[in-house]
Amino acid sequence: MSASPSPASLPVEQSPAAPKPWMLWVGRVFAFVVVAMLGFSASMKLTLSPQVLEGMQKGGFSSSTIIGIGVAEVVSAVLFAIPQTAVLGAILVTGYLGGATETHVRQGDSFVFPVLLGVLAWGSLFLRDPRLRALLPLRKLR
Repeated sequence: MSASPSPASLPVEQSPAAPKPWMLWVGRVFAFVVVAMLGFSASMKLTLSPQVLEGMQKGGFSSSTIIGIGVAEVVSAVLFAIPQTAVLGAILVTGYLGGATETHVRQGDSFVFPVLLGVLAWGSLFLRDPRLRALLPLRKLR
C-alpha cells in the first residue's frame, strides 16, 4: 500500500505573472481606441446619421435594423470596457466586427479596419490580462 503524497510535496500552481507597466499602458491605449471607435460608430447609428443610413442600405440592411445594431455595438463596447467583463466584451466585439468584415467583403470595400479593430481588442486583453497570456503563451524562436 503506497502512502498518499503529503500536501507539501504537491506542485503549487503558480499564478500568472502580472503585466509589466508598459504592457498595461499599451493595452489600455488599445482598449481606449477600440471603445472610442465603437462608441463613435454606435453614436452615428443611434442618431440615424444620413451617411450611416446610406451605408447600411448599400450593405443590404433595412433602416429598421440600424438602432438594434447600434445598441449591440454599445453593449459590446461597454462590456469590453469593464475589466470584469472584458473577455465577454471582446468575444462580442469580435462577433460584431466579424459581421462588419463580412459586409465589407460582400460589398467589395476594404475590410482592413474592422479586422484591425478586432486585433487591437484581443491585443489589448493579451497585454493586460495575465490569464490570457498563460492560456496563449508566445514562445521565442530558437
